[in-house]
Amino acid sequence: MEDRRKNGDRRDDLQFKLPDDARGKKDRRRDERRTKERIPVKMWVRNIEGEADYFQQTANLSVNGMYILSPNPYSIGTIIDIEFQVPGTDYIIKCGAEVLKCTDEEPMIGLSVRFKGMTDQDKKIIEKAIAQLANEFWYINE
Repeated sequence: MEDRRKNGDRRDDLQFKLPDDARGKKDRRRDERRTKERIPVKMWVRNIEGEADYFQQTANLSVNGMYILSPNPYSIGTIIDIEFQVPGTDYIIKCGAEVLKCTDEEPMIGLSVRFKGMTDQDKKIIEKAIAQLANEFWYINE
C-alpha cells in the first residue's frame, strides 16, 4: 500500500519548464486590441487616390475598420479615402481609413485599417449588417 499514488502534483522537478515570457506584462499583444466583432466578408472597396480609383477586395469587416487586400503598400498612419457598399444593403459609405498595419501576403498586400470620419448612422448600419451576416455565417457553418 505504500506505492499508492499521492493526490496532488505528480510531476517531478526534472520536467521541462517553459521560460518566462520576455515581453513583459505591459505588452499590448497579450490581449485582443479589437473592441468590435469582425466578420469574414469579401466585398469590393473603392480606394480613391486623387484622380485614380482602385477597386480592392476585403477579407473582413467590423464597425471600426476592415482588412483590405491591396496591390499597393502604404505607410502606417496613411489616411486613404474609401467608398464601399455595406453588405446586404444598398447603403454606400464614404470615409477615410487609417492604415494600422501593412502585411506582405504574396501577391497582394494586406492592410488593416481603422475608419476615420464615419458618422454614427454609418456605424449603426454596419453594426446591423454585421449582426445579420454573423447570424447567416453561424447558420451556414453549423
